Amino acid sequence: MRHPPPPRPPPRPPAAPPPGPTGGPAVEVEAEVIPGLAAIAQAELAARGGPGLDFVPAARPEVLRFRYRGDLRLLLDLRTVVAVYLLRRFSVPRPKGLLDYQHVAALLALIETVRRLAPPGAFRTLRISAAGEDSAVLTRLKTELAARTGLVAGSAEADLLLRLRRAADGAGWEVLVRLSPRPLTARPWRVCNQPGALNAVVAQAMVALSDPRPADRYLNLVCGSGTLLIERLAAGPAAQAVGYDRAAGALDCARANLAAAGVAGAVRLLCAEAGSLPLAAARFDVLTADLPFGQLVGTHGENARLYPRLLAEATRVAAPGARLLLITHEVRLLEGLIAGPEMRAWQLQHTLKITLPFKTGGLNPRIYVLKNRTPAP
Repeated sequence: MRHPPPPRPPPRPPAAPPPGPTGGPAVEVEAEVIPGLAAIAQAELAARGGPGLDFVPAARPEVLRFRYRGDLRLLLDLRTVVAVYLLRRFSVPRPKGLLDYQHVAALLALIETVRRLAPPGAFRTLRISAAGEDSAVLTRLKTELAARTGLVAGSAEADLLLRLRRAADGAGWEVLVRLSPRPLTARPWRVCNQPGALNAVVAQAMVALSDPRPADRYLNLVCGSGTLLIERLAAGPAAQAVGYDRAAGALDCARANLAAAGVAGAVRLLCAEAGSLPLAAARFDVLTADLPFGQLVGTHGENARLYPRLLAEATRVAAPGARLLLITHEVRLLEGLIAGPEMRAWQLQHTLKITLPFKTGGLNPRIYVLKNRTPAP
């Protein structure tokens, strides 16, 4: 299996940073990432943080840790990380030590720093996530912080999330405060959801791997609720953006999300079958698909019939030199097709395995990056 080098981050229009303290003392920050996408997230962080961001070793594979001297509000626009946390270590042997006056004061300062990043009222409830979070000690700490901040002590969906864990070296405890009321994966444009909808962070990673360019003619195969279309246009303009799906309900959902994202006018949606698209041959420079995994959407038997038809039609409408990006959990099925004679027009460039939460366990889909062998003119 070949893994891609860290890609260039998705292009963004230049913007002046919002007002805030820059160049001051560095703070410790941790970004939660989807396992398998750390290199892509690190590339985006490095581009956004600039010289005020210095990575430090992280003891956990699902996070990136760094020291940061810039405006924390810039980190709220990250698109390839799950969530961002302000971090502080406390030299206490047990969580009970956090109840001491000076540590409570330090926690309140962390909370106030985070609350200043959002409009008034954005944070209403508070939760401490930790092993034994319902213990008497942590319940007392949560009650104390809620009383001092005016927040309501909440549960799983609290706005202000504090995570408490023992430091990796065993010396003390770490408290992390999430910078946003919701994870960054919870895009504000998602007003309509579909079973099996692609995680927006994964979609943005696929966009980064596609090397997006303003001249792209972009086709989202089986577009579902529009996640890949929206994330592609969030990375920058495209000369053309088209999505199709056979399900009218999915297209209605995509229209609602596209409108909420403010890009409805930039996308053409088609109701069409995967094997017979009303599109000209050799038309599209970039093609992407979140293929049915066979769990929440589709079955293995249905996928075995769908995938060959979809890939054949993708080959027909792909322009010379086109890039094709696919994600699926049906690894054996897709890899067998890629290796077959029907896909000889394509060269497999990268395969990337990721891990996504699913029910009580996880899924390990793979992202495939292919390029049309016919040279672009």
